[in-house]
Amino acid sequence: MIATAELIARRFERFDREGFAILDHVLSPDQVAELLEATRTYAMGEHDGRLDRRGEVYGGRDLLWRVAEVRRLARSASLMTIVEPILGPGAFAVRGLFFDKTPSANWNLPWHQDRTIAVRRRLDVPGFGPWTLKGGIAHALAPAELLARMVTVRLHLDDCGPESGPMRVLPGSHAAGQVDPGAIATWSARAGSMAVDCLVPAGGAVIMRPLLLHASASGTGQGHRRVIHLEYAAEELPGGLEWYTADSD
Repeated sequence: MIATAELIARRFERFDREGFAILDHVLSPDQVAELLEATRTYAMGEHDGRLDRRGEVYGGRDLLWRVAEVRRLARSASLMTIVEPILGPGAFAVRGLFFDKTPSANWNLPWHQDRTIAVRRRLDVPGFGPWTLKGGIAHALAPAELLARMVTVRLHLDDCGPESGPMRVLPGSHAAGQVDPGAIATWSARAGSMAVDCLVPAGGAVIMRPLLLHASASGTGQGHRRVIHLEYAAEELPGGLEWYTADSD
């Protein structure tokens, strides 16, 4: 029998190589139920963080500040035991997003990288920008060197099968660093043979590097695909920039 430490080492060696991993049973059924209720309450509220289309909420920003259950989860031992072997013991959550793909709030995304971070206020620091304002929060494209030292945990609150419009990833693409649009087209041409659909049970998670190329198709089923998306870093930002994170419990 392979020792637990060796199994963990093999898992993270593969994560480093492929840029993602799918984990089952990260959340208990009780945690999933609590988060479903918390995100339902969040979606019913009137606030700038909500993303809605024709009155139906399909996502939201700023979960670390607005949803106490998500804030506690982001700091919990169950998630830190996943994040700290990758980023080190100083890791902390820097952004929380919520997505709910349904038949009436449906979407697809082309191949892309997650290059945007949220900060407390805009400062003109080399390497950061262009800038946008989303829900009253300053966002900027970040340098690839910073993004390469971050990790994302996508927690699934519903079973995500082929009909759910799952995220697709191109293993190993994160190693290319920041990919320009022309190169993304080259990578995506390989998608037929390389792409992996992230099929995840309720309570499971996808762990990924932000620079991993990923996409998703529209869902074809009748259910929800609810995901809590948490981003982690282990360093402060340069030039006086500050992560947009909550200070209170």
